[in-house]
Amino acid sequence: MEENRIGVCMICEQQRIGGIRIITAFICDECSSEMVRTDVRDHKYPFFVKQMKKVLYTDHARTYTN
Repeated sequence: MEENRIGVCMICEQQRIGGIRIITAFICDECSSEMVRTDVRDHKYPFFVKQMKKVLYTDHARTYTN
């Protein structure tokens, strides 16, 4: 992972330093860690799924790239 990468996180929609890229989207380290720990039965799980769909199913995915 590249250090000090800056982007608007597609999950929390905040500008963050540090994270990963999936296709054209940026996911900050904090959201990435939380998503990995979230059980499928957790109430947050559907939110994460909805946010991740943005990169595949909307034209707004470009908003989340540098």
